[in-house]
Amino acid sequence: MKSAELKYPTEQQELLAIVNSLTAFRMYCWDRPVTIETDHKSLEGIFKQKMANRRLARWYDILAEYQLVFAYLPGTKKGIADVLSRRPDIKPDTKKFHDLLVPSFNETSYQLRVVDIKPTINLIKDLAAGYRKDKVTREIQRVIKKRNETAETRGVSEKQYKPYFEENKLLWYQGSMDEKPRIVVLIILALKHRIIVEVHDSNYGGHPGTDCTYLKLCADWYWPRMVRTIKTYIADCEDCRRNKPRLTKTPGFMEPLQIPDERWRSISMDFITDLPKTKRRHNSIWVVVDRLTKRSHFIPTTKTVSAPDVATLFINNIWRLHGMPPDIVSDRDSKFISSFWSQVFANVGTKLKMTVAYRAQGDDQTERTNRTLGEYLRCFVSPRQDDWDVHLANAELAINSAVNSSIKMSPCETDIGYVPSNPHTVLAESRSRGLQGGRRQGVEFIEHQAAVLRQCQEASEDAQARMADVYDRGRKEQEFQVGDRVYLSTNNLDTAHTGFPNSRKLGSKWIDPYSILRKVHNHAYEINLPPGVKLHPVFNTGSLKRTRLPTGYPVLKK
Repeated sequence: MKSAELKYPTEQQELLAIVNSLTAFRMYCWDRPVTIETDHKSLEGIFKQKMANRRLARWYDILAEYQLVFAYLPGTKKGIADVLSRRPDIKPDTKKFHDLLVPSFNETSYQLRVVDIKPTINLIKDLAAGYRKDKVTREIQRVIKKRNETAETRGVSEKQYKPYFEENKLLWYQGSMDEKPRIVVLIILALKHRIIVEVHDSNYGGHPGTDCTYLKLCADWYWPRMVRTIKTYIADCEDCRRNKPRLTKTPGFMEPLQIPDERWRSISMDFITDLPKTKRRHNSIWVVVDRLTKRSHFIPTTKTVSAPDVATLFINNIWRLHGMPPDIVSDRDSKFISSFWSQVFANVGTKLKMTVAYRAQGDDQTERTNRTLGEYLRCFVSPRQDDWDVHLANAELAINSAVNSSIKMSPCETDIGYVPSNPHTVLAESRSRGLQGGRRQGVEFIEHQAAVLRQCQEASEDAQARMADVYDRGRKEQEFQVGDRVYLSTNNLDTAHTGFPNSRKLGSKWIDPYSILRKVHNHAYEINLPPGVKLHPVFNTGSLKRTRLPTGYPVLKK
């Protein structure tokens, strides 16, 4: 028997002998009933037992090929029981133990690898030297030495140290569920680190996750709380933290904007760009939405429109109809943050309120309107897609006349008090006008509009509460202190601004840790971006990820 097989439980050693015998004498046994007499009683019900490990599963497959009957024969009735194992001139060959790990083991191959992850001879020497420095390892070696010298001390190590044994100056471990022995690494953190680096950080390792790294390591190495050590190491891995996406939900709860008190007192703006160029040379749409009534305006324009031109569009399409809103929500488009655009609003006393950089929830109302507008245009544009600007007027009427899910009524009804007529309602209105006395007038109209305003506010509050409840499920708050170091997500950044002008596909998911300069509010922080970076320095907490403090592992230069 090999050294590893000597460590098998007694029942498995007995079964191994049967498997080897059947394999050797297959030609005599495979096509007829065979009775196996054994002095190991538990083998009588071997096929009724639950499989303990993969080794037994393999043996069961071999035994299933034969018509076997196990018969218990006590040792007292066998005159030559265990005769071969009792011969003093036959001893186990312990010189070939490493054949379990390397099929063609010899002195040359030993310098190349002992186990699958190819540790060098220096690592083996360091392990042997580390054993002498480790108190726990020395105690295990002492017990093993006594166990080998005399049978009287076997009881001392029967439970705690039974899986351990020494071979070729190394300490090995083989539990009851292990198919082969594993090299022991106990409290030597630096050696654990070197072993994990070989499997996790190498180019043939590929920075796998905790489970994959553990499965690679546990086949050849052993130390207590192995999974915890690997998990901590991977959490500290700089390459993993930079290049792997966040697998959990983006941290931070939804913080809805305050509901306006009046119509057209707070509006949101956005640009839909990169559309097919029309015959009128338009390739973008400027979308303006009243945040209370949800009424929208769609203005065709171009992607390269200048700030003065945007101001002109605003005066001609928004100001002339609704006046100047004191509160504006934008997505920090370059057109909005230009000096001229800011100066226009400053001259009329408007406070330019912008959502935090790349915070989709902050301007979700306009994003939903953009999606609805896109769905409408796809249904009516020509195959050449060069006439979408002709359909914007009809799209505006259709969207503003439809019932909005947030306020439970149409935007036109909440804003102007009625739904504009269309061809299929003209006849019905002409017949009912005499009975109803026309549209509401005077005091009745004012009272109705006040009631509609209250209903809009209440419905908007309910909608925000529902959205926040759904969005916040499974999320955690993430807070930082001034001076904390954080990574910045590249999901919504222009790669040309981050110093990585190449393809985003192979770029880092997170870039350099930056310091927190100040807390803008509960969900936004200002970081110290390098000079020359054309980005607004305030980011939502969902775009930031905390760096981990060192855990005591030595950093190895690759």
